[in-house]
Amino acid sequence: MEKISTNSSRRTFLKSSLLAGGGLMIHFSGLAKFALPAGSAETPLIQLTEINGYVKISEDNIITLICPNPEFGQNVMTSLPMMVAEELDVDWKKVIVEMGPHDSVKLGAQFTGGSNSVRSYWRPLRMAGATARNMLMQAASQTWAVPIEEITSKAGILYHEKSGRNGTYGEFATKASAIPVPKEVKLKAVKDFKVVRTSQKNVEGTKIISGKPLFGLDYKHEGMLIAMIHHPPAFGMKLKSFDASAALKMPGIKNVFSLK
Repeated sequence: MEKISTNSSRRTFLKSSLLAGGGLMIHFSGLAKFALPAGSAETPLIQLTEINGYVKISEDNIITLICPNPEFGQNVMTSLPMMVAEELDVDWKKVIVEMGPHDSVKLGAQFTGGSNSVRSYWRPLRMAGATARNMLMQAASQTWAVPIEEITSKAGILYHEKSGRNGTYGEFATKASAIPVPKEVKLKAVKDFKVVRTSQKNVEGTKIISGKPLFGLDYKHEGMLIAMIHHPPAFGMKLKSFDASAALKMPGIKNVFSLK
């Protein structure tokens, strides 16, 4: 088991304002301005307590994990949330995965490329899950008036073996969000992994093959034109001249020009 400071990465946890319906939003540095004020028109129908930038837990124990990077078929919407789920100690089959909003301040550099997502988020995402779990355990410890060392967790449920008490994460989510963020958290040893070391289907797989996600080619804007590039038949060849007269007679063609 590895201990890690919650201030050790380039993102630092901060506490922001109350969510409507109870609970605090806890984000990484610079995020207090994004908190939703009570009674905001943007308040979701299901009131969620946002434990940190990557975890949302409702009072009825709906656990939502936010993926910061876009899914292009490379499985980041599965692999990245799995890191959070591992340290949060929840049943992977019972969580909801959502693509995070476009917000580089809140969720970091949201790009796909260079085979860098897993390496870049390996520690920050695990730390997010471990921090949320620690705060939930503190909430249970205070509620049951028992030492936190006696609290254990499994698949989204907290237990106190000596008294026989237990409760879902959702039962403690609002109280947990009001607890100061711990200065350091413990990360699991690799040998104790239950989620990361398993093979899981791409959570977006069915949507991708059925054409449901919105990709760049799907974007439409009033007055938008689509450009096509005709490349030379061999590398190194250069255009000498071209005749665009026939192409310009075709319906929908607005212009034909060379790139220099």
